Amino acid sequence: MSFNQDLPQKLGMMSDTLFLEHLRAVLKQSTLLEYPELSRLNTWKLGGTALALLNAECEADICSTTLNCLLNGVPWRVIGKGSNLLMPELWPGVLIRLGRNFRRLEMVDQDSSATFGAGMADATAAQKLSHKGWSGLEFLIGIPGTIGGAVCMNAGAHGSETSDFLKSVDWLDEKGNWRRSNRDELHFTYRSSPFNSREKKVVLRARFSLVPKNPEEVRQKMAKLHAFRIERQPQKQPNCGSVFRNPPNEIAAELIEASGLKGKIFGGMQISQKHSNFMVNLGGATPDDALKLIGFVKDRIWIDHKIELRTEVHTLA
Repeated sequence: MSFNQDLPQKLGMMSDTLFLEHLRAVLKQSTLLEYPELSRLNTWKLGGTALALLNAECEADICSTTLNCLLNGVPWRVIGKGSNLLMPELWPGVLIRLGRNFRRLEMVDQDSSATFGAGMADATAAQKLSHKGWSGLEFLIGIPGTIGGAVCMNAGAHGSETSDFLKSVDWLDEKGNWRRSNRDELHFTYRSSPFNSREKKVVLRARFSLVPKNPEEVRQKMAKLHAFRIERQPQKQPNCGSVFRNPPNEIAAELIEASGLKGKIFGGMQISQKHSNFMVNLGGATPDDALKLIGFVKDRIWIDHKIELRTEVHTLA
C-alpha cells in the first residue's frame, strides 16, 4: 500500500524500523502490517495511519508484541471491529486485532455455559447460540463489536449487560502473564470493566452462563431485538454506536433532542436524524470533526440541563 512519504519521520522511522523488523522476526503465526489505514479499522471510517497492525493468531505472538512494546516505549491497543472507537490522524503504536483462532465457540452443556473467543463478533455469537437453543445473550445481536469488546466495555442493550451472564474471563497482562478471573473477582459498572483500555489487558476468551430454551423462541426474541435496532438506529451510515453514556435517570438521546441538536453538523460529522445519540460520517469527516461535535454537544447539554454527558466512545490516544 502507499503512504505519505513524510510519515516515517513523523512516527520516528529510524527506531521504529528496527522495532518492526525485530517484532516481525519473533512472530510465530501472526502477520504484521506496517502503516495500516485507520479508516478501514473502525466503524466510523475515521482516522489516518498507525505504526503497525498485528493480526494475532496465537497467544505467544500477543505476548511477544505487548512485551516488546513495553520494553521499547511503543503504545499498543487491542481493537475488535473498531466500534465505539475514535481513531486519530496519526498513531505511533501497534494495534492488535484477534484473528481466526480467537473466533471459536466451545459449548459446555453440563453446566449450561459457553466459551467464546474474544475475536468473535457479537452478532455471530448471538446467532450461534440461537441455533442451539441457548438464551441470555440475544441482546448482542445488534451490537457492532466483538466478545472481547463487549467484556471490556460491559456492553449492553434492552436492559441486559454482558456482565449479567459472565462466568469467567481468560486474559493476558502487559508482560504476557496468563490469567483466569471468575465473575465474582471482577468489578463491573455501567459501560466499564477491569479490562478497559487503560488497564493494558488482553481479553482472550470469555465464558457465559446460559439458559436452555426452545431454539425458535430464542430466534424470535433475537429477531425482535434486531428489528428494533434497524428501525431506530442509522444502519447505512458510518457510525460508532452510542456516543454518550446515559446519565443516571436520564437518556442521552432525549437530552440531545430536547436541546434541538438532532441533525447538527460539524464538518463531515452529523448528529443522526434517526437517533440523537448517534453521530454519522457524512463522507470525508475527520477525527477533529467528531471531537468538535462531541464537545459542542457536551457544552450545550450542560448549559441547557446542567447535566454532564460522559462519552461511551473511546479515543485512541
